[in-house]
Amino acid sequence: GVHRDPRYWEQPDSFYPEHFTPENEKSRPRMAYMPFGAGPRMCIGNHFALMEMQLLLALLVRRFHFELVTNEPVVPQPLVTLKPKSGIKMRIGRRAVLSPARL
Repeated sequence: GVHRDPRYWEQPDSFYPEHFTPENEKSRPRMAYMPFGAGPRMCIGNHFALMEMQLLLALLVRRFHFELVTNEPVVPQPLVTLKPKSGIKMRIGRRAVLSPARL
């Protein structure tokens, strides 16, 4: 498979975190890394992972308050996933916990 192709991966059969440095990501085709596959034969774990992330996000938003530190615009950087080009600086604080009787 493409995930073990030595044309795209140095030490393809070893644990090698350097595979995912920005320099190494730029040196190979975009579709050389597809952890869940694509199309009708996509891994069934893809949907489960997305549901898990939605649940985690809901729990975090329920328990914490998120506030941007700066007013700088967030510039998207499209890679395998969409991520902010320069990160997002945030201040995070705990929300007050309400008992069910106070809701």
